Amino acid sequence: MENGSTQTEAKAGAEEGREAHTSEASAKAETEASAATANEENVKASAEQTTEPEENDVKQGSDDLAVQEPGPITLEMLMLPQKFKIVEVLDSVLLIKTVRSILSKRLSVPFWKLTLTSREGQRLTDEQRLGTYAVADKVQIIGAVNETTEDVKYRVPSTIEVMVDTSIDGRPVMINVDVVRQEGKKTFLGGFRDRRNGLEYHHGTTQTIRRRPGKTIEKSHRETQTVMTSSKSAQSKREQGTQMARRDLYTDNSGDQIVPSEEYFTTEKLMELKEEKAIRVQCFIRQCFAWRKVAQEYNSRVAAAEKAERDAKEAEEKAKREEEDRVQRRINPRTKADFQALYDELKKWSIQQKQLISKNEEMTDGEKKLAKAELVRKEVKLLQTIEKLKIKANSKNKEDLIQVRLELMASPKEWLNSQGDFIEVITPFTTRAAELVQMYNGLKLRKVTDEQRVDILLNVKYTVKEFDCNLTREIMELTIRERDMLSRGRPASSLVGLRKRLENLFLQFIETPDFNPGSASFQRVPHSMTSVTQIKTKSSTMLYTRKQRAGLQ
Repeated sequence: MENGSTQTEAKAGAEEGREAHTSEASAKAETEASAATANEENVKASAEQTTEPEENDVKQGSDDLAVQEPGPITLEMLMLPQKFKIVEVLDSVLLIKTVRSILSKRLSVPFWKLTLTSREGQRLTDEQRLGTYAVADKVQIIGAVNETTEDVKYRVPSTIEVMVDTSIDGRPVMINVDVVRQEGKKTFLGGFRDRRNGLEYHHGTTQTIRRRPGKTIEKSHRETQTVMTSSKSAQSKREQGTQMARRDLYTDNSGDQIVPSEEYFTTEKLMELKEEKAIRVQCFIRQCFAWRKVAQEYNSRVAAAEKAERDAKEAEEKAKREEEDRVQRRINPRTKADFQALYDELKKWSIQQKQLISKNEEMTDGEKKLAKAELVRKEVKLLQTIEKLKIKANSKNKEDLIQVRLELMASPKEWLNSQGDFIEVITPFTTRAAELVQMYNGLKLRKVTDEQRVDILLNVKYTVKEFDCNLTREIMELTIRERDMLSRGRPASSLVGLRKRLENLFLQFIETPDFNPGSASFQRVPHSMTSVTQIKTKSSTMLYTRKQRAGLQ
């Protein structure tokens, strides 16, 4: 009987495994068919130029349309790890599924392989609208292609559902069946191979666990069934007893003590005692809560007072800084707003002075004319002062802009890696630009000795000597002239114009892409060679001409 039941269970397990495999295969086929149908619908929607959402999309996203108005939106997708960008103009009410279909068709990749994520790493679901992720009419996302193999081996799940026909209400019942996976290598039970494609087909077995016969309990044996027991007696160290009084026995009662019984403690008294103790505990707990509340209120008031004092101090310091900044901007204006404020204040002051002169009844008409003429003279003088400050500010701002541009030119490049982080990369162009910028900053130094200045001039001379053009020749000539004047002990005040000219020419040398390739990305217009920066050939140089003449003579 046990063998027959085992065979019956194996047969039932085989039928269940076969039904599970059939249900899983049918589910997989239905999933693939639905994905293919969805892909066809998405391609059809993209072919219609995505002018109007589909009827299903309109029904599903009616709530979204009430919030997001339809309109064109710019989609920027960065493909990783290839690092190229795709820009599309789409409708904001399109589903993410439709957007995936359009992008997969443009990239010529399968629809199910394309994955879209936001800049923060959140995956975009197919049910969301494109306008949900818009920021200022622009959506920035990251796309990736899943490089997974299509031939995925089928793996039986850990739990399968089996439909069983029962007599309960005439309805089938779904039963969850746990699948026990085979550990180790599958047992080879034979099979065959297809000669057309080389595929091998192995004979299958059921997953029903075979019950192994366990060890039977030995009921009959020759051992005796004697219980192991032991008897032990105990004797107390002190014997006690009670002797009642009687006539033929004398008992000494001199050392006895009479212990009277206490008052009987009833249940009512016990309940009263418990209530009294509970009331005392409640009073203590309420007192603790009151202490905590008072301490919390005190701490909150102290914190509020400290915060108010700190805020008042910060407000005072802020007002003081703003006043100092306003005064500094009046003394040394730098921006257009600063100069406009100066012009407004001057105009306001002029109007007030004119009103005071007009309202002064003690002055005669001649004195009023003289006062107004003096006022005009002061106003002109103030306007001249403002114009001088404007010229000074323009030169300072220009120097600051030049310094910022040179620092950006010499700074390392920032590249985006596959993880989405920026890394700094030093290229030969940035190294060359950093060397030239360092020389330019050396030329701008004024508080240096004559020996240090000569070293800077020699470094600049040998740097520009690599290129032969009118610009480099003039720079070399200026360096030689300054060295000659320094050797003669000329004062620094007489070299101001020469040094300014040398700085401007070397700055032009730095901003020329032929001499500094890193400056090509900072050109506002495409660079064109001029007569100043045109590199001369060997035959056109003066030295070559002199050598040729000396050889002919």
